[in-house]
Amino acid sequence: MNDNLGGFFIYSTPISLTYTDRRFKLSYSKVFYMAGKEIDMEDTCPTGIPGLDKIVGGGLPRGRTILLRGEFGTGKTILATQFICNGILRYGEPGIIVLLEQNFAHYKKDLRPFKFDIDALQQSGKLVIIDASMSKMSTSGKLALADDVRHLPSQQEKFMTTKEVVDYLLATAEQIGAKRIVVDNIPALDNLLRRTRSTRDEVIYMNYSLQAQDLTSVLISDTLKDRSDDIENYVTDGVIVLEYNVTGPDTGRHIYIKKMRGTEHSENIHTLRFKKGVGIEVLENE
Repeated sequence: MNDNLGGFFIYSTPISLTYTDRRFKLSYSKVFYMAGKEIDMEDTCPTGIPGLDKIVGGGLPRGRTILLRGEFGTGKTILATQFICNGILRYGEPGIIVLLEQNFAHYKKDLRPFKFDIDALQQSGKLVIIDASMSKMSTSGKLALADDVRHLPSQQEKFMTTKEVVDYLLATAEQIGAKRIVVDNIPALDNLLRRTRSTRDEVIYMNYSLQAQDLTSVLISDTLKDRSDDIENYVTDGVIVLEYNVTGPDTGRHIYIKKMRGTEHSENIHTLRFKKGVGIEVLENE
């Protein structure tokens, strides 16, 4: 079912739909062990991404907002999608992905090599994808709506406010019992939204609104050389940086934790790789 409410496109199935695949009938423990250490899921939100939880003390701090930063093509969307899908399949935590830039069709196509079963997760009612991207706009500045998408005349405005995005996100989270959120990607707010406050205030509002509902959130942000506003680094509780070096002795893809409040995290730079059928893996330092 595709709904269009308040300018947002929701890709999901009715919440009452029951998905019969045995993967969604597992019981989930509130405690797990990593390297012999007990990890309490009430305080920690494990990503399930190979190698990542080990360098962030077992997982992301529960109920906090984490910035995932990097240049184009470093794997930010892949990593964030893994975080959501693993939350559903491994830990029984429904999730929401908000697309502010890339359209839904391209998003799914780009993820095919990694075999994230987006359709099945949507059908389970445990995953909702909100498409609030500029790709839904026609050249006239109006929403370009397909015939099978329900909408109201008042929803034809080009711009939305951050409050409208966040309020709709929170309402959807409450409806499906979401625990994990991804917003992709923050710089798109500069062009997408109708301004009512400064960039700093917009990001602060989003951050604290998500935290108030105890949602563990990953905000994706491109590293843009011509974007002087770096507010997200300071108002979020953690910063994960992805890099792709094409020259020099450190050629390849890397990840490091710039900050992660409330955890004992690695201070090293780690190599990462893309693996078909899995997504991203963080490798051990030799």
